[in-house]
Amino acid sequence: MKIAHINWIALPTAGGDAVHIDALVQDLRRLGATTEVFAGTVGATDARYLEALNLLSAPRDGQRALEDLLRAVQGFEVVQLHNPQFHRMDLVKRLIDGLLAQPRPPRILHNMHAMSEDEAGWDVLRHRGLPIIAHSRYIAEEVRRRIPGAEVHELFLSLTMNRAAYTFPAFQGRLILQPTRLSRWKGSAVSLQAVLELLEAGREDFTFFHAGSEQRIFPTGLDEALLARAAPWQARGRIHFIHYSVEQSWEAIRQADFVLHPTNDNGAHGEPFSLTTAQAIMQGKPVIATDSGNLPILLEGYGPKQIIPTRDVGALRDAIALWLDRGVPPGQVTDPALGESLRQGFLRSAHEHMALYGRLLGARVPGAA
Repeated sequence: MKIAHINWIALPTAGGDAVHIDALVQDLRRLGATTEVFAGTVGATDARYLEALNLLSAPRDGQRALEDLLRAVQGFEVVQLHNPQFHRMDLVKRLIDGLLAQPRPPRILHNMHAMSEDEAGWDVLRHRGLPIIAHSRYIAEEVRRRIPGAEVHELFLSLTMNRAAYTFPAFQGRLILQPTRLSRWKGSAVSLQAVLELLEAGREDFTFFHAGSEQRIFPTGLDEALLARAAPWQARGRIHFIHYSVEQSWEAIRQADFVLHPTNDNGAHGEPFSLTTAQAIMQGKPVIATDSGNLPILLEGYGPKQIIPTRDVGALRDAIALWLDRGVPPGQVTDPALGESLRQGFLRSAHEHMALYGRLLGARVPGAA
């Protein structure tokens, strides 16, 4: 089976769709599939660059770039469009039409890693009535609400289980980690303001680390005044902006005393899944998260957690202070069954994808679950 993954960005940070795609592609190959990633980021590992997908600069000749993309994926039996609802929507529609017009058209799937309220994006997802892969109940239910009758397949994300060593810079007190990408949407400004208020009030019993500081192609969206306010605490070693590989993320999260995941938005643009929160659950780490998107669903039934409102700096500050003073709230016990259920979901992800491809192609795939 030949499978093409069309993505915009192939530079993985601590989380995100590139992490899923990289793990999925490796596992699909182990299952015997021929698969390739096409992306718009120059220098990405294990991805073929195509100008049509470059988000930093529009193609010099849009029609030629589209034709190059169509030629690149010609002969693939399955073409999976990752997050087609966010960028170059007219190009995406023309790409779909061009693929379906081929003498032997592939099966085309949309793969949603996030959502927004933008109606133009939902119109792309409605175009030609293609099947849609959703990676959480939160996304699947929203798709069914906005596109009645849509063919929605809820499949688990992929995530490498390979682990590598990681050593934090020197720190004092409790180690608080935000393992998400450094961005406004992930609540980085909220967490920075909360820890700054605690540091400025004289707390000496923690150090804050924020991951995902490299391999970005978009600005963080963080206010320069906020970063300037954090700078003296960086110099004193109390705030760190760090970067580690996906394999190192397991060890980084394991070493944290507790993890923050304050995604900033509600509604359709809330947290779509959260790989890093799943990693924290699998390792029994306490989590303070916002009531954004899939986070409350993912953390449902998990013991050492606190769910706070989105964008509430005071609530996050107070939750951190309470956990520093008293530890995880009494009576909250880690249930290993939830972590094991997540681990098994990641392990079967590629098998589920292969089974879906086989059903869509009308043939059973040997070895598919």
